[in-house]
Amino acid sequence: KVRQPLSGVTVVLNSDLDQEWLVAHEELLKTELNVLAVNYTTDAGEYVTYQIVPNFKRLGPRVGKLMPSVKQAFINMKGAEVLAELSRHGQIQLIVDGESLALDNEDVEVRLQANDGWAAAQGPSAVVILSTELTPELIRAGLARDVKHLIQDRRKELDLQRTDRIEVWLYSQSAEVNQALAENQAYLVGETLATALILGRPSEEIDNIQTEVGGHPLEIFVRLAQ
Repeated sequence: KVRQPLSGVTVVLNSDLDQEWLVAHEELLKTELNVLAVNYTTDAGEYVTYQIVPNFKRLGPRVGKLMPSVKQAFINMKGAEVLAELSRHGQIQLIVDGESLALDNEDVEVRLQANDGWAAAQGPSAVVILSTELTPELIRAGLARDVKHLIQDRRKELDLQRTDRIEVWLYSQSAEVNQALAENQAYLVGETLATALILGRPSEEIDNIQTEVGGHPLEIFVRLAQ
């Protein structure tokens, strides 16, 4: 889910020149991507596998009867090494049946496959890799973000202004939800402009909504700060 935080994103850059301005905007990246950390590396081998495939439509007329040998040569290539060679020189040299072939980026298709536990996307200057493994702590943080969304919806229902301070009570009989709320209480206070966020029911009569988070019942009480 979009609101589920992840442990981190790893950026594999073609040039170190881009890292400085990315680091300068790291907090923005973490917020927008909903990750806890941004890491940088020049080696994507731990996270992804590159599959090298010949562009048969373009190469066929050029290599003719050599195509079966070209196809076999591609199977034996190491994808990361081919990609690096193409990045540096714009082409690779291939020896097939005693003949030398110069292949450029249009002759070669590089397919990116993320390893288990990762999701990846490739652009012209970088590969971006997300860690998709969820720990119990990350899952609880995701529950807290769902609760934040529910509190914000309640603010709208009460026709409160964006800058209005509120008081919030949250009541659940789920140990998992209560742990998530306790661990992320400071986050919820800051994100919802709450002067107080109390885990439990209020002692006085306040309108509430009954909803669910993570499949568990949750009661939310919100009022304008007194």
